[in-house]
Amino acid sequence: MPDANLPHTIEACISSFFGNTGQRCLAGANLLVTEEIHDTLVEKFANAAGRMRLGYGLDEATEMGPLVSEKAKQRVLKYVDTGVSEGGKMVLDGRGARVPNYEKGFFVGATVFDDISVDMTIAREEIFGPVASVMKVANLDEAIELINKNTEFGNAASIFTGSGHNAREFRRRVQAGNIGINVGVAAPVGYFPFAGMRQSFFGVLHGQMESIDFFTDRKVIISRWNPP
Repeated sequence: MPDANLPHTIEACISSFFGNTGQRCLAGANLLVTEEIHDTLVEKFANAAGRMRLGYGLDEATEMGPLVSEKAKQRVLKYVDTGVSEGGKMVLDGRGARVPNYEKGFFVGATVFDDISVDMTIAREEIFGPVASVMKVANLDEAIELINKNTEFGNAASIFTGSGHNAREFRRRVQAGNIGINVGVAAPVGYFPFAGMRQSFFGVLHGQMESIDFFTDRKVIISRWNPP
């Protein structure tokens, strides 16, 4: 949102989209940005992503390691190629990533697309790699509509805002089981249930055993507020 704390938002999104090389179920996929801050945010986000150091995963200086296998690497590269062929604007291209002394490593650098539309493959399917798809929206209502209707997945969604109203609207209306308020990875701690919805459901009754919960979609809300 336009009132988001921008430095915190960039830092959190870098961790969300590229932490674990994007290989986690709660990794960021689509970055919905309002028109007022779109250009500034995309520039800062891409610059920060481009500075990430690729390398061996056990090297403490490494900020992003390899994908888990050659098959996983080729899968991600195929999605990137599809994004280009379908008209996505490549802001940061990670396909040529190389790491000295690890030439055979399964590395793909941070990749950022802009001008992505809802009908594009990379906006609708789970890539499971370090690829961010930026989509411009007019306002919060449009963002929520895209989240609810653009994909069958409902693991997690986060909003970055300084507005309590925006946060309340988002957490009430978004069809995702894990909701982040100014949190990039809305991962519950161990004693909370894993709260995926729709095709992202996992586990038994979201961790609850009471029979009535079988008919209940619960949300886990994780919220953090920073000074503007």
